[in-house]
Amino acid sequence: MQEPGEFDVQEFELPELGPNDVLMRVELNGVCGTDIHINEGGMDLDFPVLPGHEFAGRVEELGGSVENDARGRPLKEGDPITAIPFWPVEDDWYSENVPTREVLFEGITGLGMAPTETGNVGGMSEYMVLPEEADVYRLPEDMNPDLGALAEPLSIGVRAYERATMPGFPDVNEGVGLGSSVAVQGAGTIGLLTIAAAHAGGSGQIIAIDAIEERLELARKFGATDTVNIAEYDGEDEIVAAVKAKTDSGHGPTAVIEATGIPQTVRQAIEIPHDGGIFVEAGHYAYNGEVEINPTRIVQKELTIIGSKAAPASQFKTAVELLPRLAEEMPLEDLFNHRVSIDDVADAYETQAAGNALRASIHPHGV
Repeated sequence: MQEPGEFDVQEFELPELGPNDVLMRVELNGVCGTDIHINEGGMDLDFPVLPGHEFAGRVEELGGSVENDARGRPLKEGDPITAIPFWPVEDDWYSENVPTREVLFEGITGLGMAPTETGNVGGMSEYMVLPEEADVYRLPEDMNPDLGALAEPLSIGVRAYERATMPGFPDVNEGVGLGSSVAVQGAGTIGLLTIAAAHAGGSGQIIAIDAIEERLELARKFGATDTVNIAEYDGEDEIVAAVKAKTDSGHGPTAVIEATGIPQTVRQAIEIPHDGGIFVEAGHYAYNGEVEINPTRIVQKELTIIGSKAAPASQFKTAVELLPRLAEEMPLEDLFNHRVSIDDVADAYETQAAGNALRASIHPHGV
């Protein structure tokens, strides 16, 4: 991507492999909402970049010192793998002074967003070098290796759900715990994987909210117990009332997780939880506009508002561990419903941006 909206396909020489690097043959890379925002100029990056941070592939070559993956499991050529795409900037103030918030590091580093000149290219490429900082995970041989590209978006869902669970005292109905009621705004890929994380985490009620019935049907397969189609209601007040009506008390769920990236949904998210509840904002990683809110409602409700930015290495590992279980229970392959070759990257971006794909995917070696 030379500039936002400007793509071309180039050939590069493979860099020399360091002793702790892994060369991956990329099988596919997903196009996510952040990629769309970058393409529309919504992030301040140094261009050009070689995009792609939701990838899966196979080991093409191992650096001389690499024997195991990030969990200590043996790694060999041909193994299916994925890797964490981002890592903290060296000598970063937040990394040193707020160590429990790994994702707060300043600047962009890693794979898919860093300038091409750094040598850290993204997954929209036939091959990519995974440096030592990018924890590599071997995927199960009996799982579709394409699903490794869902580890990164699943980690976002895991992060958002686990942010909703802490801190809290679910034994006295304050905070999310086993059996709690959770609503998820948006049944796109991030929303669906957040629903899957809530299901795996033991939520008793999971309310999926979207305007597309086909996506709500898929949400049920991903663990939603209830759905609300906002297209059936007139205005925000009716939507909020419909969500609240799904809960036993009628007061609303304990938590709502916003995964649409649409600013107007923030107003609804403030009202959806019961008083004393939780609102987790996960959908606005990149700038997508603004919305006017009434801050008095935050005070009146004693609402807890939590931001959820990306996911640290620990939750990426959780996502990798969770994938095989979800693959057995849910139709994860259905998320990749628009597959293109590397020459059709622009088409993938356009389709994803138009909302006509759950997760458009780039296949560098052909579909």
